[in-house]
Amino acid sequence: MQLFFEIVQIFFTTYMLALIMPIFLIVMFLVYLQYKRQAATEEKLYGRVINPVGRQILFSLGLGILGGLVASMILVFLGLSLEQIGLYFIWPVALLLLLVNPRYLCFSYAGGIVAFMVLFARHILVPLLPALEENFVIDSLLMIHIPALLVLIGLLHLVEAILIFTSGHWGSSPIYLKKDDGEVVGAFSLQRFWPIPLVALMVAVVSQPEIVGVSMPDWWPILDSVIQPGEGQTLQYMVIPVAAGLGYGDMALSSTPREKTALSAKTLALYSVVLLFIAVGAEFFTLLILPGVIFAPVGHELIIMYGKKQEENYQPRYRRKGSEIVIMSVLPGTAADQAGLQQDDIILSVNGASPEDNMDFLKKIEESYFMVLLEGTRNGESFSKILRKQAPEEIDVKRSFKSRLNISRYNSLSLHRFADLGFIPVPDPDSLIYLEISKPDPLARLKKLKFWGKK
Repeated sequence: MQLFFEIVQIFFTTYMLALIMPIFLIVMFLVYLQYKRQAATEEKLYGRVINPVGRQILFSLGLGILGGLVASMILVFLGLSLEQIGLYFIWPVALLLLLVNPRYLCFSYAGGIVAFMVLFARHILVPLLPALEENFVIDSLLMIHIPALLVLIGLLHLVEAILIFTSGHWGSSPIYLKKDDGEVVGAFSLQRFWPIPLVALMVAVVSQPEIVGVSMPDWWPILDSVIQPGEGQTLQYMVIPVAAGLGYGDMALSSTPREKTALSAKTLALYSVVLLFIAVGAEFFTLLILPGVIFAPVGHELIIMYGKKQEENYQPRYRRKGSEIVIMSVLPGTAADQAGLQQDDIILSVNGASPEDNMDFLKKIEESYFMVLLEGTRNGESFSKILRKQAPEEIDVKRSFKSRLNISRYNSLSLHRFADLGFIPVPDPDSLIYLEISKPDPLARLKKLKFWGKK
């Protein structure tokens, strides 16, 4: 029992150190930049930030710490060391992929590339040029144990699947999206990022008299190290703090954010379990190594393509049908929220008059005084709600001035005013406010880089 408490104490002390490591702070900064960009888009569309950056970061940090704790316990239990999993190689590759496209900041892609580098160096480069084996970088690359690397990728993505299932729909951002046929429909942008503190192992070869620390049980580690000690030597394991980052980006077009993230989490969990089985099998059957290396990035890309295909095969959920005014999103703490309006409510009349479209809907609300009678249906049943508009002094001065302008022009000011009231309606098919999804140029970011001496 004393041994158990000593191990737990060392583990948690190291885990707390991971929270102040420079690499973890860098991951936190990258997470901040992603949420900052999302907030900027919301402010441009609605005149306000719907999902505050600080709240997003706190939620992500809390869940990331829990996820990292679980992953660290499994890594230490298996006995996977940094030399085996190649984390020092994965991070630089992941950051380079970030320059190509933010969605490639993923260990499945970076880990797959590193694994291919190991195979290339081990079976082609070193046999042709044996002298390279003395090179420190090549030697470190050859020490990577590919099954252990695949275990790391599978384990992190299993943690990611759990995080997506539990919180992937939090902070979803409503957007107006223009389809290829020109119709504008409603959708939700799903952007979640989690900084993951980790406890990892580092192994060194020492002589028997130099062993210090806690003696581990005879059955540990579960996965043996690729480093083989000589006569009179043994392996000394040390726990060190490291960090990783997980991210989830998707769009709910034909389903609600909760439905979309549940499906994404299930497919990602399936990918993770399959990869873990291949990784464990590769420990005993070397023929599975190459399929595992290929499946790590390709399998991840396939589940992304599957998610996009699912969206394309179904009709958009948030599209205008006739003259119905459908509430796409209700902002918490606003007048609409206090009135009891909910997502998917259908508004049929404003003070007894039926609105023709969103512009007419807003006009009828603005023509009312402080109290507006909204009647409609919810799940097939009729309802009526009283919307209490904010007094002029309660509204931001800048937006209050804009809201008094002529709203017959359906521009961003009308959508800002909807956000002031606390709800986002499903867009009109011909809305002039929308986002377009452009096909990314993988080299676009690299092309923007400026080099010294270039004129």
